[in-house]
Amino acid sequence: MQKAAHAYLQTQVTTTTQGELLLLLYDGAIKFLNQAKEKIAERDYAGKGILISKALDIVNELDASLNLEKGGELAENLHKLYFYCSTRLLNANLKMDVAFIDEVIKILSGLRGAYGQIVNTPEAMAVGASMAASRAPANAAPSRVPLPTAQ
Repeated sequence: MQKAAHAYLQTQVTTTTQGELLLLLYDGAIKFLNQAKEKIAERDYAGKGILISKALDIVNELDASLNLEKGGELAENLHKLYFYCSTRLLNANLKMDVAFIDEVIKILSGLRGAYGQIVNTPEAMAVGASMAASRAPANAAPSRVPLPTAQ
């Protein structure tokens, strides 16, 4: 069963555009944070820590994917926002305070909503296609984001 799930996930990731993958990352972080809130209520502190760590990994990946040279002020502002979210999540983990988690969920949901409105516009798709073409070798097919390794 796990092999089938991994094959499905691999197919989903390799056939997903970079913009759609970004939305999946936001969705994953939000899902993990909502689950962490449940673990705090259940007093499952180890489970809470694992889920907050997963959300932190996603936020760090989002931050690492920023191109500060080409993204200019927008990329710099997102970098600061992701740093703020990471700090809040670390505090939430230490203090077991769901208010910090709620704050990060609100921020990530806002970013996800804004990006969700533009990801499939012709302009965004054209930029994504040109970025993919500039990274791919001249004789290669357009590349997709590689599947993260299973943990």
